[in-house]
Amino acid sequence: MRMMRIVLALLVPAMLWAALPAGSARAEGVVFVTRHAEKSLTVAGDAAPLLPEGSARARTLARLLADSGIHELITTNALRSRQTGAPFAELTGLQPQVMTREDEVAFAARLREKPDARNRLIVAHTRNMPRILEALGVPGGSQVKLNPDTDYDNLFVVQMYPDRPASMVRLRYPIAD
Repeated sequence: MRMMRIVLALLVPAMLWAALPAGSARAEGVVFVTRHAEKSLTVAGDAAPLLPEGSARARTLARLLADSGIHELITTNALRSRQTGAPFAELTGLQPQVMTREDEVAFAARLREKPDARNRLIVAHTRNMPRILEALGVPGGSQVKLNPDTDYDNLFVVQMYPDRPASMVRLRYPIAD
């Protein structure tokens, strides 16, 4: 629980800093992008469920973002992505929008074209996250490196602007259960 408070203490100032106007730029919605939590390696493909530590990480993510004003939850159709978003959906009452990996990238590109004041959480996959960050307009987003064996704790906070590139803060969150 102490680690969660530390992460929150870092997250809130980072979000506020990202929302500060730069010149005439007006900040729009924040997009939180994370990877699904730890998955089973004994089940192949999109049917792989979360491991117990993955379920604990999903609950941590839900508590971490519960009061962040998120209006939309987007997951992929893979079981592990839906299970990662489920605790957040239960806590907030949001109905997840289930998309394919390609649809998530296209959705991010539409957000870049027409940013709005809505905050969103996108639960993605290792190989798709750089593509989503790039589609959101994050400079160098396509160059973000993630280790598919270990990087389950990344949370990218992307601040959208209608007239300039998005800004991004990369955070890590530990399991708090």
